[in-house]
Amino acid sequence: MQLRKPLLTLAGATLALGLSACVVPPVTTAPTPSPQPTTVASSPSVTPSASQSASLEANLGPDGVAALKLGMTKAQAIQTGQATEISGSAGTCGADGDGRLLGAHPADVDDLDGKLFFSATTGQLVIIGATSSIATPEGVHLGSTYAQVKKAYPTWKGSEGKEGVGFVKVTGNAEAFYRIYLDAGQVLELTLQAKDQDCAE
Repeated sequence: MQLRKPLLTLAGATLALGLSACVVPPVTTAPTPSPQPTTVASSPSVTPSASQSASLEANLGPDGVAALKLGMTKAQAIQTGQATEISGSAGTCGADGDGRLLGAHPADVDDLDGKLFFSATTGQLVIIGATSSIATPEGVHLGSTYAQVKKAYPTWKGSEGKEGVGFVKVTGNAEAFYRIYLDAGQVLELTLQAKDQDCAE
């Protein structure tokens, strides 16, 4: 018990000195840091917001997704930085080596989420599968309802009426079309496809 009193007294004295020393500098430095955090904070917040908006506003169409365009070779697609898992130079119509869009989260190898198809004949990109983070310029995306599809594309008709596969023209690109597959009232597959291709329907 006798050892605790001197320690507490010493600790109290040290704390008092420390606090008195800390009180003086904030008064002098408070005005100086104030303008710096405001300037520094506003600068970084603008840059991430701009890049985040750009990635969220990426459209599927009329000729591709961001810098990745229909008609590109594998080498050109790799240079865009928009795709991953691309290998070789020959197209395989969506098989291993044709790759996917960055940000794709396929459930399995056959899932069209972000899947890329390069023609086995020409080696050019002919089909781009949508991911959950992109939509057509008209607002249709994976998960859109039948009503939303019909509002954006009144001519869409599924192979089974309100469901199944249906095709619509791409505004601004007469050489491509959208393939939209609905099941249980929502879009499960959405692709941008070149008309002249040998990989799919």
